[in-house]
Amino acid sequence: MLATLPLVSENRAMQLIEELAEWVAGSAGVGDVRLTALPAEASTRQFFRVSTMPGRAGAAVPTIAMVAPPATEDNERFVRLARRFRCHGLATPEIHAVDLARGFVLMEDLGEVDFAAAYRAGGVERPLDAAVRALARLQTMPVDGIPPYTTGRFGDELTIFTEWFIERFLALDVPEHFAALRQSLIDATQSVPMRVIHRDYHCRNLIWREDGSVGIVDFQDALVGPACYDIASLLRDCYIEFGEGQVARWRRRFLGLVDLGCGEAAFNRAFDLTAIQRQLKAVGIFARLFLSRGRGSHLDDIVPVLGRIAKLGLLYPETVTLSAWLDRAVVPAAARRIEQLT
Repeated sequence: MLATLPLVSENRAMQLIEELAEWVAGSAGVGDVRLTALPAEASTRQFFRVSTMPGRAGAAVPTIAMVAPPATEDNERFVRLARRFRCHGLATPEIHAVDLARGFVLMEDLGEVDFAAAYRAGGVERPLDAAVRALARLQTMPVDGIPPYTTGRFGDELTIFTEWFIERFLALDVPEHFAALRQSLIDATQSVPMRVIHRDYHCRNLIWREDGSVGIVDFQDALVGPACYDIASLLRDCYIEFGEGQVARWRRRFLGLVDLGCGEAAFNRAFDLTAIQRQLKAVGIFARLFLSRGRGSHLDDIVPVLGRIAKLGLLYPETVTLSAWLDRAVVPAAARRIEQLT
């Protein structure tokens, strides 16, 4: 049952999990609760599958318990967005009980088969079709009360790549040409209409359900941002590589379902450059997870993601220099560093 939580001592982690089990039992109205820790993610949250929560008629209800330190996680926003997404017809988890002071949330268990597993088991066609349709619905959500994804924030995310990955992880210098690239990528994010976006819409945050619907998790960072962002996250996933023909087909499918009022060529360019921005940020986060928390779970993803960025960057004049730098200096240095660590 024990899983060490980030940013707390082992003793405090044990205490939190014991408190969580007691709270879940009280919320569920049962005397005995068993928690099974789920794999750690990139945030400071920890999730547990609850195996004994009964329903009103006494049947077991699939349930997840979350402990999310209030000092680092906005749990009120998590609950608010979960309910708002559900009201809009999207399958985010139903919230059963909340203790904001301790960061405890008891919620519906959407299932165990994420899209990565679904792709391996049965192919990509049905999951991608469902995910694209759900994404089209998400983009019709009213934007009121949801903050904007600012250009300053996009810039800060690129700084995660240069500071945590290039400078700290690889001990390399950031070349002068990166400043121009940075601005080009930020400008691209502003070249398409703004919609409500999930911001992490990829194979590990989408659940393939028995009824063919898409369960959506890790939605708490939703903002109003570029309409190309989530479809780029889905089709240029950091953990799955689709062929360019598949990318083009599902991107066209998405454009056929939404009314954006912009040309396909302009959208495709923004889609690719936004994907590059997002993947650079992801590499920085993977390095930061290792350097700041000792978590090496994403180290093996770094070189493949860099390779995809370098290949995609060859398609645009703004990113050709990036591709050359990655191929010449960054990818070899990253491969050596990761080999030393693993």
